[in-house]
Amino acid sequence: MLKLDTRIDLDLEKFLRWWGGELAFLVPTRLRKLLGGGRARLILTRADAGLSAALWNEAGVRGVGQWGLDEAGPGLRERLFTADPELEEAELVLRLGPGQSLVKVFKLPAVAEENLQQVAAFEMDRLTPFKAAQVYFDVRVLERLAESKQIRVELALAPRHTLDLILDELAAQGFRPERVDVAAGAEGPGYDLLPDKFRSPKSRLPKALTLASAILLFFLALAVAGLPILKNRSLLDSLQREVKAAGKVALEVQALREDAEKLATENGFLAQKKRQEPAMVDMLEELSKVIPDQTSLNGLQYRERKVIIQGQSPAASTLIELMEASPYFKNTSFVSPVTKDISNGQERFQIASEVVNGRHSEKPAE
Repeated sequence: MLKLDTRIDLDLEKFLRWWGGELAFLVPTRLRKLLGGGRARLILTRADAGLSAALWNEAGVRGVGQWGLDEAGPGLRERLFTADPELEEAELVLRLGPGQSLVKVFKLPAVAEENLQQVAAFEMDRLTPFKAAQVYFDVRVLERLAESKQIRVELALAPRHTLDLILDELAAQGFRPERVDVAAGAEGPGYDLLPDKFRSPKSRLPKALTLASAILLFFLALAVAGLPILKNRSLLDSLQREVKAAGKVALEVQALREDAEKLATENGFLAQKKRQEPAMVDMLEELSKVIPDQTSLNGLQYRERKVIIQGQSPAASTLIELMEASPYFKNTSFVSPVTKDISNGQERFQIASEVVNGRHSEKPAE
């Protein structure tokens, strides 16, 4: 199971080495060699017969020699380096063979690229016969598969006891490799399996020059970005003054608009109130016209545009139709069941109806 929640540690040294390699072709050869770039490589190979060395430089590859790991080895090394000063300046690389290292190609989810070293360590015992604590390893991305959202990676490793023994033998012969690579694997930048305890202190000059170059580049970019602003400062100030003046005019126009809307609202309030609210005198007059002469009222209540009347009538059910036919009433209905008064034979009723302003439309005036 992948554990992707581990804290990501940025390898600044590896990033600077990659960045320097990408920009190396822009630097003159002499300066590149002064900064530690464009160096030849002295490749050491450990075999049963001893050590063999080959020099890799711009001219190609040439064999340097082969010698055993005995007491005569340091003297032979000293004579070789004295006779060929280029060997002293070359990058010393130990290259492990197939029997000393293991290379494995596999696929991982694309999100694992951000934390590739830690993911490879967690998956080590599943992908190889070793645990992460038993090996020195390095991993790189070979291909990004966009369709499946995966990456194809290559893992190179060497057992710790094997690599430590070889490095101890080389140290006894006077060799201190700057990097440990593997012979098998895809083409591209080499691996670095060299343990930290075998690394020698490096000169701070390349890093210092790289840092100084980065700082200088930052200030140059800042100057390029800020120069147009400084050059057009007067134009910017003029535009700001015009925008400020236009803003004041816009605020004044907005204030006048709000005042006009407020006055229009106040002037139309009474007209709207008159059109919306029914007049009490109109309602009473209409009610007196609608109610037949044989009907008597003994109660009337009016609240929130709703009137309730109660009384006696020879035919109470006809009152609903009479009131609904009027433009002043709607939604008329009995509040309680109709009962009959035995003493006079009339029907007792209680009717509720919504009062409408019949004088004007119900829609408020604009």
